[in-house]
Amino acid sequence: MDNHSPVQVLKNLHAVLVLARERYSNQFVVQEVRLTEEFREAFTAHLSGKGCGIEYFEHTSVVTNRQGQLILIPNQWFVMASYFVDFCTELLTYREYFIRTCVEMGLSTPEARKAFATRMKNAPVEADRQKFEAAAGRVLDADFPGNPGCGTTSVFLWKFASDYGWWAGNKTADRHDFYISALLNQLNVVNANSEFLAEIVFSYASNYRLRLLTEDPENFTEGLEVRDYAPSETEQEAYEESEKVAVPAEGVKHAGISISAASLERFHASMNI
Repeated sequence: MDNHSPVQVLKNLHAVLVLARERYSNQFVVQEVRLTEEFREAFTAHLSGKGCGIEYFEHTSVVTNRQGQLILIPNQWFVMASYFVDFCTELLTYREYFIRTCVEMGLSTPEARKAFATRMKNAPVEADRQKFEAAAGRVLDADFPGNPGCGTTSVFLWKFASDYGWWAGNKTADRHDFYISALLNQLNVVNANSEFLAEIVFSYASNYRLRLLTEDPENFTEGLEVRDYAPSETEQEAYEESEKVAVPAEGVKHAGISISAASLERFHASMNI
């Protein structure tokens, strides 16, 4: 259960990325993984809604896609994916606001947004920044009137649009599959045969029940081993920046992860709340 109050409109995406990367590289241990029944039921329901099925074995799972093709998955992937659920949650919300900002700027067609996204990735100029941040501010103010975080969030959105190194991006932000390479690069896997790993992260970040269930890998696995480590200064600073809280005296290892107001609204919209 998520007991944290959403106070930020959007989190600093770079800080969220660094935090996820640090925790993943320091804590995750390669091992055989057994999934809880609660997780199996939740993930089965999610896939069923997409016209897909899944059969679970002790340490592997087999997905049947809508074309009847089989995807063989080591259960380790479900754990690996969980480390980047917060990053992907924010990433998808950033992309939603990027599209809405483009529309606010008069870029009403996919072709126009593609051309703009490509130019922002390769050669943004100051006039672009001013126009984009102003449009983003209007969109955000309409959703979160009076929220003092809208100005900062407009700057974050501009960095998302114009500085792909800030969020480890590769494909332009207008694309529906823009998140795949960003996630797989952080997970340090070979892209050619690991795309469904990114889809698992996407599932967690687009299904509120799965997001809550996978906040801690130990919550949805049986007998999982995690590496005990002292968080680095880099991880503590990233946590403090992404969560906008002071790092507790005992460090960040067991500290909670919040959800931004904009991402929570995205989940609510998808659930028709």
